[in-house]
Amino acid sequence: MLWRARWVITGDPLLGTIEDGALVVEGERVAAVGKASNLLREHDGPSAEFPMGIIMPGLVNAHCHAAMVGFRGLADDLPLSEWLGNYIWPAERAAVSEDFIRHAARIALSEMLLSGTTLFGDMYFFQDVMAEEVKRSGIRAVLTEGVIDYPTPSAKTPAEGMELTRAFIERWKGDPQVFPGVGLHAPYSCSKDLLKEGAALAREQGVTLHIHLSETRGEIEEISKAYSTTPVRFLDQIGILGPGFVGAHGVWVDSEERELLARTGAGIVHCPQSNCKLASGIAPLPEYLSQGVKVGLGTDGAASNNNLDMFDEMRTCALIHKARTCDPTVISARDVIRIATIGGAEVLGLADRLGSITPGKLADFVVVDGRPPHMRPLRSPESHIVYSASGRDVAWVVIGGEVVVENGKLLTISEDEIKEAEAFINEKIKEVF
Repeated sequence: MLWRARWVITGDPLLGTIEDGALVVEGERVAAVGKASNLLREHDGPSAEFPMGIIMPGLVNAHCHAAMVGFRGLADDLPLSEWLGNYIWPAERAAVSEDFIRHAARIALSEMLLSGTTLFGDMYFFQDVMAEEVKRSGIRAVLTEGVIDYPTPSAKTPAEGMELTRAFIERWKGDPQVFPGVGLHAPYSCSKDLLKEGAALAREQGVTLHIHLSETRGEIEEISKAYSTTPVRFLDQIGILGPGFVGAHGVWVDSEERELLARTGAGIVHCPQSNCKLASGIAPLPEYLSQGVKVGLGTDGAASNNNLDMFDEMRTCALIHKARTCDPTVISARDVIRIATIGGAEVLGLADRLGSITPGKLADFVVVDGRPPHMRPLRSPESHIVYSASGRDVAWVVIGGEVVVENGKLLTISEDEIKEAEAFINEKIKEVF
């Protein structure tokens, strides 16, 4: 199949962005990328042409809690500690079950696919259920069972949580869509022994370790009291930083800590909208990039965002750092697209097969419709993607060469299933509040 568009943003530094570009997909992989006129000479198979479209790599939502769409709009406009302790954690204990995850997953995965996300990194509960829904929907995901020092909906103790994690990894490791990992909630909510045990399991299994890191000033103060240092330094001291480390947020991190992250090969996921909504602060993204830290982009959960639209996240990402630094050149639209695609794939350990439209990589890409008035004149594809487009402009989504969204219609999850999921969740939330 040949896919042709007005512009192809490859995300590959050697191929760049191609006007009147095309790619050829054979099976599940990209076979060729280049000018349409060149590829058409050698191609005699079927084609799909979008003369006013932009083809780009599928977006990577590198940190979220997908099933938290069930709590969308619940307890807004509160500080993180009050939001978590007084509302979200009690609601999770009362409402979250395998059925809750299954129904919430259908809403979340639909939202992500329809807005162009083809890979996401997730930390939550009952991840076997989420994995089943991921397989059914066609999306890809790095999934981790959230382990913490307190009882969770899926594990009464941290030890039980670690047992669930090991079993989950062994069950799903090697799957082409589900990439299992280790999920530890945060340095302030996991004991030193639990942190070390989780890191050891991740190294043993060769999987990612996903953890919330330096999200708020309160976390910095708490870790300072407990260990007389900062969260990043503490994790480095106990041997946890390294390749495969996925640190979500990284808002309160100084220059020396950024050097530690870069030197060890650890990654950070920037979640600007959640950090703004919870007033956690603004992560030093330009500094991360200048110091060579791997950075991806994430929405966090829909309870603290409140959507999973990565186009929305890209726009916020581009704008807040210009305002923070009073420098309009500090981060470009191209930088933001890179963070939201190949950057996220690098942080999640999958850049060898995903994140760019490169011959030999898996054919995960989206087609953005350039016909609406807010996309015209269609002259600057990167600018339009970051500053003009929204997730609603995604027309086609292809994952592993298979069409998952066609002309704006999701093919793998029905509208009836979404309605059923909404009714189930509303009833469950009514029981809690």
